[in-house]
Amino acid sequence: MLLIFDLVSRTLYKQKVGQFQKKKLPKGLLNGVFSSKQVQRKFPIQAAFHIALDGALIGILITVAIVSSIALHSQYLWTKSFSKLESTRDLNRRLLESTSIIEGYLLRNQNLSRYLVPTKAEDLLYVDRPKPEETKKLSDKTFKSRLFERISSSQVKSGY
Repeated sequence: MLLIFDLVSRTLYKQKVGQFQKKKLPKGLLNGVFSSKQVQRKFPIQAAFHIALDGALIGILITVAIVSSIALHSQYLWTKSFSKLESTRDLNRRLLESTSIIEGYLLRNQNLSRYLVPTKAEDLLYVDRPKPEETKKLSDKTFKSRLFERISSSQVKSGY
């Protein structure tokens, strides 16, 4: 009979050697402690505070995500603009070099001797300052005629 009792006890109650046995809490206790409706009824101010904090944390996370995406996008645009600026500077430098090479070639191959005459300080002509009455006449003329006179009277320089 002892053998049968020993066999029955081992089959009904399994012993776990080296493991912790879990104690099951009654479901009513778990629902009573962690139920949000009951917490809201018992502690309405604390529940409202938790809801407000949850909303604030979600808002902060959304704000951080938006601001970081804006920062990354603006960094991308800045990098793109800077690369365009570098290529524009390179093209500008190349244009200036080619312009100076062409101007140097033209100045070397152009015959300026018939237009340029060696001169001395005694050969220079000094023109008197115009009188105020003449300048008033210039200001009374129309804009179109003044512009035409300025363009026609300006000197043309060769080279830089």
